[in-house]
Amino acid sequence: MVKSLILLCLLSLVYSDNPVKTKGFVRVLTRKGVIQGKVHDGYNTFFGIPYAKVNEENPFGRILDYPNFNDTFIADDPSVLCPQVYFNDNGVLQCLILNIYVPHSASTNNLLPILVWFHGGGFAFGSSGEYGGQYLVKHDIIVITVNYRQGAYGFLCLDDRNVPGNQGMKDQIEALRWIKRHIANFGGDPSKVTIAGESYGGGAVDLHLYSNYEMLFDKAIVQSGSIYVTEGIFIKPDYNAAIKLATYLGYNVTTTVKALEVLAKANPSDVNAATRNMSMILTLCKEKKFQGVTNFITDDPFHLSKPNRIKRTSIMIGYTSQEMLYEFANKPQSHYDRLGNPFLPQLTKTFILPKSELLRLSSIVQHFYLGGKTAGPETELELSNFLSDFAINYGVEWSVSRYIEQNAKAVYKYMFSYTGGSDYQNVTGSGASHTEELKYLFNWVWANPPSMPEQVLIRDRMTTMWANFVKFGNPTPLETDLIPLTWTPVSMSARPYMNIDVNMELRNFAFRHRMAFWELVWHTYGKKHVLLSDKSPPSL
Repeated sequence: MVKSLILLCLLSLVYSDNPVKTKGFVRVLTRKGVIQGKVHDGYNTFFGIPYAKVNEENPFGRILDYPNFNDTFIADDPSVLCPQVYFNDNGVLQCLILNIYVPHSASTNNLLPILVWFHGGGFAFGSSGEYGGQYLVKHDIIVITVNYRQGAYGFLCLDDRNVPGNQGMKDQIEALRWIKRHIANFGGDPSKVTIAGESYGGGAVDLHLYSNYEMLFDKAIVQSGSIYVTEGIFIKPDYNAAIKLATYLGYNVTTTVKALEVLAKANPSDVNAATRNMSMILTLCKEKKFQGVTNFITDDPFHLSKPNRIKRTSIMIGYTSQEMLYEFANKPQSHYDRLGNPFLPQLTKTFILPKSELLRLSSIVQHFYLGGKTAGPETELELSNFLSDFAINYGVEWSVSRYIEQNAKAVYKYMFSYTGGSDYQNVTGSGASHTEELKYLFNWVWANPPSMPEQVLIRDRMTTMWANFVKFGNPTPLETDLIPLTWTPVSMSARPYMNIDVNMELRNFAFRHRMAFWELVWHTYGKKHVLLSDKSPPSL
């Protein structure tokens, strides 16, 4: 009798189209094999599912297909992370995994829309396991967080057909392909995929809109990011980067091919330490073309255009009300003494201009933001506004303008202004800093979860609007007691945005005077951007 019951259970798993639950566990049959997750209150989790395999003979280049599972894959480990340039040396090469949160309502007869999250971290640190999807999954959407390679392993950009650049972005493509092939087995709708990310993860989402690869999503959420931000998200390729890394590690190499051979055998923590110690910035780049190689992009951000992709995509995009507050808040005078002129370095690394012109422009920017004041604790908010505008805000507004020019299906813009859970509440007049919204969307490892009633209200509003966008392409399809207003999309003539705070409000033209100032600056100096020049920035 017992043997018959066991056989019946096994047959039901093999021939069932839906997940099978037994004693706190749930099993899903995919073309890769059986995947076992855990049952929770209202949802199931499947952690650490490999979507591809890193080629350890060339861990900086194209990935390999992950083999089928011979046995049931136990999907219970969300802690896998890729090699990190900063903060953590516990990364492993075989790190290309997904974490999936599935509502109990999902089935092959009730396919649910999907949110795919690409974490931030400057393409140098961070992991999918830091973002728990418990809040969002309760809104009847599937939530998937993705690992991708970072640092040298994900963003070497070389004059080499095997490592042409943007490997981390191509990892994301392979994750989306895995989702397209397999997510229906979990109860997900592969035709309704929203990609989302924050900071550099948001920049990655923005770049996916201009990719040369196939379209694997229909909606996009860009949080505090853009391909036009000036914080080094897009760099000029350094074709000698592999040689420099190998030389730093003590290898006598003179060619990229030989450098890649020795780096492939090196300990990833040593490669990342060399990247860190050399202050090497490895991020997005314009790839060199090679016959037979599919590039992610082959142009700088100022010349990218994909109207055929963008016109089919609904987009939600925005930033916090004081992105770069953390750089200046609660810093002593000694910090500003060491900093010196806070404007000149930012301008110098962005525009190729004669030193006299850079000094003149720096003076103009300083007068605009500080008037007659000097940099110090008493101007921490003004300096935060400057760096927020220069590094992030204007870039986001630029992306919005490009979407409208290319006839995006719909563009919803927001500003996150709530500071009730901020670490900088002691700073009078301060806004919401970079990453402030994340703890209201995810069970984020870097912040305490919302606990006060007001914080829970913000979480409920945020997750409802984000989930509505994933479901309908509209964050406020109906006015409700929770969200008692309609979010109007951006148009050619108006730039409405949802101000997300205790008192929700639809406003127009965020920071319009400051954005107009930078519009003039970029109109005057944009053609002198470092990406458009063969020269290097002058030394200070």
